[in-house]
Amino acid sequence: MYLSDLLRLIWRNLGRMRARVAMTATGVLIGTAAVVILISLGAGLQRSLTGELTAIRDLTRITVLPGSYGRGFGPSQRPGRTEEKVLDEDAMRFIRDLPHVVAATPRQGLMGGQLRLNRVVANPSIVGIDPRQSEALELEVQQGVLRVGRGQALVGAKVGEMFFDPVRQQPVEPMDLARQLLQVELSRISSTGKPATRRIRIRVAGVLAEGGETDYDVYLGLDEVLDMNEWLLGRRLNLRQEGYQQVIVEADDPEHVLEVEQKITEEGFLAFSYHDALQQINLVFLILQAILGGIGAIALVVAGFGIANTMIMSIYERTSEIGLMKAVGARNRDVMSVFLGEAGAIGFLGGVLGVAAGVALSQLINAIALAYLRAQTMGEGPETLIHTPLWLIVFSIGFAALAGLLSGIYPAMRAATLSPVSALKYE
Repeated sequence: MYLSDLLRLIWRNLGRMRARVAMTATGVLIGTAAVVILISLGAGLQRSLTGELTAIRDLTRITVLPGSYGRGFGPSQRPGRTEEKVLDEDAMRFIRDLPHVVAATPRQGLMGGQLRLNRVVANPSIVGIDPRQSEALELEVQQGVLRVGRGQALVGAKVGEMFFDPVRQQPVEPMDLARQLLQVELSRISSTGKPATRRIRIRVAGVLAEGGETDYDVYLGLDEVLDMNEWLLGRRLNLRQEGYQQVIVEADDPEHVLEVEQKITEEGFLAFSYHDALQQINLVFLILQAILGGIGAIALVVAGFGIANTMIMSIYERTSEIGLMKAVGARNRDVMSVFLGEAGAIGFLGGVLGVAAGVALSQLINAIALAYLRAQTMGEGPETLIHTPLWLIVFSIGFAALAGLLSGIYPAMRAATLSPVSALKYE
């Protein structure tokens, strides 16, 4: 039987039982629409969350902590290694020499103190970094220049909003810190029990661009912060024994982040990045989409039984027709092709209509949910909650057609094995 003849026969047979085909295809439509809506919801949430994470986090940046930080999470050192791993200069040289590392700098936090501008103060996170590595860290400035060193600082975009009046105990208007002369005010109790205060003047060289993890940070030169910490502690720091608090590593590409992390971890340090977090989020959402898709697929399985029932009933109604086909020379595979084609066509039709209904309902749900969220958050919220990728449309239609074909296998085999003589006698 030619393909054109087969398609024409299938179309004619389906047209003779329009009502039954419509009701059967509706079951496939509901199942397909459920799959599209549920997976689109999971894909939309994944896209929104990962998009926000990518926008505010540098996926090439790795944070390295001393080996002692990993003891609460299991062994952090290689077998046979007994010494405590600290982030000293030897560790810095090892990290900087790793393949795919373009920059690495200690990140030493100030152990106390506050920022003062005239009569107002703020309490940002004040950290010291290596001035020679500041440009390679891909920090972006929106005002001033990218320069950090003794007497010079880079401030985050939100630091100007952190100032408050200590006398009135209330916040002040956001301040423009570009080129401002600030003071870092340190306080301690001296060995004699008397309070001591020290003020260090710093000039704001640049204000960092908004939208990153640096919004509330103030960056100074590493040596300057180390000097301040020594004054606060009242002793000299032994970096070979104590090491740096943490190290920031910049990889040349997100694809190489895991490789760099693994080499650092093998050396006995604790390393993590937002690339790890992104991978874990994607894994969670992949499992979630599989669960949601499975729930929707249950409706397709039920619809498949409906297709099988429709085709079996069709056999009883067309038994004489089947006998006549065989009597004029139709082979078993020709009869099977007709019934399989009809079952697959019902699945395909239901799949196409189901995708259309699923996409339309997804957009309606998305519009209602966004309107509610923005009403609750004063206009803020994600741009979209539901995303329907192209692969989902193709997969849903293909899966519905496949479900139809599988449902039609038993009825097709039953029709093909009918005896021509018995089929012609059937009333």
